[in-house]
Amino acid sequence: MTPFSLRLLASAALATTSLCVVSACAPAGKATRPLTPAQLVDRDGGIPPYTAADVAFMQGMIGHHAQAVVMSAMAEPNGASGEVKVLAGRIAVAQTDEIAFMQDWLRTRKQTVPAATDDHAAHMQHAGHAGMSGSAGSPAMPGMLSAAQLDTLRSAKGPAFDWYFLTYMIQHHRGAIAMVDELMATKNAAHDDDVFKFVSDVVADQSTEIDRMELMLRKRSRP
Repeated sequence: MTPFSLRLLASAALATTSLCVVSACAPAGKATRPLTPAQLVDRDGGIPPYTAADVAFMQGMIGHHAQAVVMSAMAEPNGASGEVKVLAGRIAVAQTDEIAFMQDWLRTRKQTVPAATDDHAAHMQHAGHAGMSGSAGSPAMPGMLSAAQLDTLRSAKGPAFDWYFLTYMIQHHRGAIAMVDELMATKNAAHDDDVFKFVSDVVADQSTEIDRMELMLRKRSRP
């Protein structure tokens, strides 16, 4: 069972435990009700609670998504097949929208908002993102293509491009899922409903795309 699946089970258990605390564990006549999620939001100026790990994840994932958009933009000029062009177009649209969401999330919380550029992605890959522990200089983000891999993809044409694009995007998607697992294994992270829904969608969508790309890749020979 992955950390993400364990977190889903833990969330359900926490909700049940909270009810027990309110109804059975408080002394008779002195029961106190915990703040509701809405009351917590009101207390914090309308912003749900979040952690440094949530911020680091969003900042890093912007760079991660930016590289996927750059990769997808190569499909048309490099003579990709029709089905790979369609896939690349869908990835570009979905991840561009998600970048905008992550930037808005950070901006609302007055956090540093990285630009979604190829330069930013390259910098995050070279220096390593601020990991879930918040420490700079951690290993580069999982799944990110190296400079050599990007050069290979840029120079590939036609069927060769299809093979490298599918191979590298599978690697890239698996890295994004690994980042989500890391976040979900971090104490108190992803309690913000927006963050939890976002990472759930990342896992669901990219897992589905990995399955589709693996089927497409089986029909192709390595260049």
